[in-house]
Amino acid sequence: MASHARRSMSRSRQYSDSGGDLDGDATMGPETGAPGRAAPSGRSVEPEAPADVLVEFIVEKLKLLNYEKEFCKRRRPPWPPLARTYFAYPSNNANEQLFYFTSLVTFLLSLSGRRFKEPGQFDDPNATCTNILMELQNLGFAPPSFPPAKLKQGYGDAVCGVLDGLASLALEKQKFVFRAPVYKSESYPEEAEADEEGDEDDILDEAMMPDLDDDDDALVGVTSRDTGAGPSIALQAPLESKVDPAEWKLELERVGPQLRLTVVADVKDWRTHLEQASQQHGEIAKSLPEGKGQLDKVESEVAAALEKLSTREKYINSQFVELTQDYRTKRDVLSEKQEAYNKSMDSIAKLTDELAHISERLESIKQTMDERGNDISDSSPLVKIKKAIEALKSELKQMEVRIGVAEHTLLQVNLKRRDKGALNGAYNKEELY
Repeated sequence: MASHARRSMSRSRQYSDSGGDLDGDATMGPETGAPGRAAPSGRSVEPEAPADVLVEFIVEKLKLLNYEKEFCKRRRPPWPPLARTYFAYPSNNANEQLFYFTSLVTFLLSLSGRRFKEPGQFDDPNATCTNILMELQNLGFAPPSFPPAKLKQGYGDAVCGVLDGLASLALEKQKFVFRAPVYKSESYPEEAEADEEGDEDDILDEAMMPDLDDDDDALVGVTSRDTGAGPSIALQAPLESKVDPAEWKLELERVGPQLRLTVVADVKDWRTHLEQASQQHGEIAKSLPEGKGQLDKVESEVAAALEKLSTREKYINSQFVELTQDYRTKRDVLSEKQEAYNKSMDSIAKLTDELAHISERLESIKQTMDERGNDISDSSPLVKIKKAIEALKSELKQMEVRIGVAEHTLLQVNLKRRDKGALNGAYNKEELY
């Protein structure tokens, strides 16, 4: 993890020293011992590891930037500390995950010396992600290979790459330098040189040692290792340990707590209940006298206060008897007035309803009279009658003309018939003669 952070810082320093252009090969740190590979041009937010690994690097860098105090606690309610898999996998609340990412980007940009307006939780995610990528390019980061839609998800390799690159840049701006670790020297006594042959003899002797009681005084017979030179020889001399006492004491302090046997009492055991009951009975009996005295004192103080209150109440009642009677009289009068007022309000309500009904009838009568007055004063029917009479007169004149023409025509026809008949009669008479 430290080597990854050092690689990010070295890449950022190389970029700043070269004026924004990295040429050549950027090798890995000396602690990795791996061969170098070509670095991209400028700072990059391309993910260099899987998302779950990058999140761990991001969390460690944010801790170096004191983000729990400078970022989490400044919000109300405060942000929860970042989990080591939060941005690696989708969350149940995608909107909150995206808002956490954009807020964290704003915080890192502010540490890098850029003023970036913090997006709202319900802003357009496409516009927000596009603004973030543009701000990264303004900082000198190389254009990423992923689109803004990758950041809109709120998790994944693209999100982790952006946060990792910004965290490394923020550490650089804060002039944080990774140094080699310093290991404290352990002041332990030197171990005695191991005697392999002697150890094997001790192991064999312990395996072949008979079981003895602690109270028995018996000679301990230890057989030596069978080397094939002869039969075993019984040693009558006492055993002497070759272990350093200081080392033995140190080993005892190390493994002593692990050798302690902790007996967990069963809460359902009647012995445990009986022991607890007796212990609590003793504590109650011990604290009962003191508590009883305090309760008696409180009781006496409460009784004195109640008696004092009763006395004061009686005195106040005796002093305000006349005012109390006057108040009762005024209250009775007020009740009577209130009752009369309620009755008056009821009658007023009834009269108001009757007035509203009469007003409605009056309005309807006025409307009817207005309609009839308009009908009487209206001369349009008379004009229509006059026009109809004039039309009838013109039609009568036309009919009279037609009747005269018809009569004249009929008279001519009759005259023609009469003349013709007279001619025919004269002709007949001439024939007779």
